[in-house]
Amino acid sequence: MALRDRLRPYGPAVASVVLIALAFPPLNLGLLVFVALVPWLLSLRELDSKQAIKSGYAFGLLFWLHQMQFVQPLVAKWTGNVLLSLIPWFSACLLGATYFAFLGFVLHRCLKSKREWLIPVAWAGLEVVRSFVPILAFPWGLISTPLYRYPPLIQLANYGTQYLVSAWVVAASVGVVLLFSGTGWNQLRYHALVFLGLLGLSIARYTAPEVGEPVTVTIGQPGVDAAFSDPEEEARKVGVAVAELSESALAQRARLLILPEGMAMGGSEVPPDVPFELTPGLPVLFGGSRGPQPSYQSAFAFDGEWKCADKRRLVVFGEYVPLRGTLPFLDAFELPTGDLRPSDRTSAIQVAGMTVGPMLCFEGLFYDVAADQAKNGAQLLAVMSIDDWYVGTGAPEQLMSASVWRAVETGLPVARSASLGHSIAVDARGNIVARAPFGVTYPLRANLILPKQAERFPGIEVVPIALAIFLLGAATMPLPRTKAGSPDRV
Repeated sequence: MALRDRLRPYGPAVASVVLIALAFPPLNLGLLVFVALVPWLLSLRELDSKQAIKSGYAFGLLFWLHQMQFVQPLVAKWTGNVLLSLIPWFSACLLGATYFAFLGFVLHRCLKSKREWLIPVAWAGLEVVRSFVPILAFPWGLISTPLYRYPPLIQLANYGTQYLVSAWVVAASVGVVLLFSGTGWNQLRYHALVFLGLLGLSIARYTAPEVGEPVTVTIGQPGVDAAFSDPEEEARKVGVAVAELSESALAQRARLLILPEGMAMGGSEVPPDVPFELTPGLPVLFGGSRGPQPSYQSAFAFDGEWKCADKRRLVVFGEYVPLRGTLPFLDAFELPTGDLRPSDRTSAIQVAGMTVGPMLCFEGLFYDVAADQAKNGAQLLAVMSIDDWYVGTGAPEQLMSASVWRAVETGLPVARSASLGHSIAVDARGNIVARAPFGVTYPLRANLILPKQAERFPGIEVVPIALAIFLLGAATMPLPRTKAGSPDRV
C-alpha cells in the first residue's frame, strides 16, 4: 500500500487538530471549537475499532504536540541544550496520546451504537480523568478553554464546572455530524432544542446583576522576570517595584495590594524573608516559599498580623520530582534539588476585613481548589502566579484564562497577579474588567463587587464525577447486534 493511502485515514484527525489549534492562543479563533471535531467524528464512522484507536492516537499526538509546545523552549533555556529539550516534549506527547487512543475507541462505539448523545459527555469525561489522574493531573487544553473570551457563552460552568461547557461545545460538532449523516429532523430537532436551551440558560445567568459590596484592590505586577533572572538582581528589582506599587496602591485607596508568587524566598518561620519593605497601613497578599525541611509554597498576608496558607497542588517535575532517586537520567535536566510538600488542605485567609481564597500559580487550573475556597467562605479569589517560564508561547494566556473559568464556576471575583503578566481582574460573570500591560511594573486598580458568599449551584461537584462515569459506561456498553446475531462490525 502506498504511503499516501496509509496516511489518508488520518487526514480528518489532522484537520480537527488544526481547527482546535486555531481556536487556542495565540491565534484565538475561539468559536472554531464548535465545529472542530466534525472532520474526525465523520471519519470515525467509517473505521473499525482498531482503526479508531490508531486514529485517536494520531489525533492525541498532534493535539499534545501543539498544547505542550511550551515545554521545549522552557527546557532548552533551562538546560542550554536544544536536543535535550525535545525529550520531555515528545515523551509527554507520546504518553498523553494514549488518552485519545482510548477516546477514539469510545467515540467509535458511540457512533456504531447510534448513541451519538454520549459523545459530548464521553469527551468531557476524559477531560475530567486527565485533569485529576494521580501524579499526572493536568487540566490543560480543555476544548472549552478558548471561549473564555465570550463570557455570555460559558455561564454553564456555574452549574457544572468548565467540563459541562466542554460537553456543550462538543454537542455542536455532534449536531453537524448528525446533519451530514442524514438524521431525521425529529431527532435533530431535540438535539438543537437542548443545545439552544442551554445557551439560553447561560445568557440568562450572564445578564443577572452581581450583588455585594464594592471594593477596590490593587493588583501589583512587578514587571520583573522571576524565572531566568540573576537572584540578587531580581531581589533588587522586586524591592524597587514593590515600593512603587505600594505607593500607587495607597494613592488608589486600595483595600488590599495583591502581589504574585515568588515574593518570599524561604525562611523557617512567619514572617517570611522578602526583598521589600512593608508599607504601614497597606494590607498585602503575596506568594513565596517557606521552611527548609519540609518546604512549602505558600500565600502570605499581612494587615498588622501575619497569616499563611500552603499550596495544595504542586507542579510535577517543577515543584516535586516523582521517582527522583530511581531515574538517574533526570540529573541531565538540572531539576530543582529539593521537593516541596503539598498541603493536606485548602485554606482561606482573613485579611483587610475580607475572606480571600489564595490560589498559587498551577492551582488556578483546578476547579476543585476554587470550589474548596468557596466552601471556606472566600469572597475573593486571588491567583498569584509566575508565568515567566513560558513567555513567547501560548501558555501564559491559557494560564490566565483559567481565572475567568474559576470566576464563573464559583460566582466570585478573581484578582490575578503575575510577575511579568498577565495580571487581570475578573468579575463574577467572567468579564475581564481590568488588565495590566504585559512586562512592565504596573499597579492595576480593580473595582470589584465583593459578595457575602460564593454564588455556587448546589451539587456542582457531582457533574465531573458523573461525566467520568458516563465515559466508563460508553466504553463498556453493548453494541447492537446484526441480523446474523453477532455484534456489529467494530
